[in-house]
Amino acid sequence: MIDLNNLTVELTLQNLKTIKLWKFLLPKDRELTRQDYEAIAKIDALAIAAREQMEMQRRLEKIRCCR
Repeated sequence: MIDLNNLTVELTLQNLKTIKLWKFLLPKDRELTRQDYEAIAKIDALAIAAREQMEMQRRLEKIRCCR
């Protein structure tokens, strides 16, 4: 979830993967710029954070379940 001064956008891991795919498929007629690579790196970081959050949630659910 991204909060930009109370403007909230919820992105799922699948959303991030799709955005990244679009980024690679659309610019076929030009080389990627530094800004393109920065955007890809940020999307990767968001995807990693989302995956880690999902894994943490699963671990917490297992702990609660086993008590």
